[in-house]
Amino acid sequence: MSLQQVTAPSAREKNAGFTLLELLIVIAVLGILAAIAIQNFAVHRARAIDASMRSDLRNAAMAMESYYGEFLAYPSTDTALLLIGYRKTTGVTLTINVTTPSTYTLTAARPSGSQPSFTFDSNTGLIN
Repeated sequence: MSLQQVTAPSAREKNAGFTLLELLIVIAVLGILAAIAIQNFAVHRARAIDASMRSDLRNAAMAMESYYGEFLAYPSTDTALLLIGYRKTTGVTLTINVTTPSTYTLTAARPSGSQPSFTFDSNTGLIN
């Protein structure tokens, strides 16, 4: 029979795992990356909400003009626009203000956007 020599593992082989400092550094880096990602997500979410309000204003303005072409008057409620085919985004509140028989303003509001509301003016055709 032959005898094999058994050697004790070296100190480096016993401690083959990660040190506490290495783990803390990895956690800190992941925390910083998560903070950046959450911030960017909030900005993109607010932009998406703004885009939905602006889109609703453009669609409502086209529906207002379609309604005027059919009935020769602008509607004062958004329920009248539903008859024309206007569909608003869930969560967006549309307010119609007919200032004169030939002009109107539309206001779309929704919380959590970069600003609380946007307004369309039929005189200028611009969304503010």
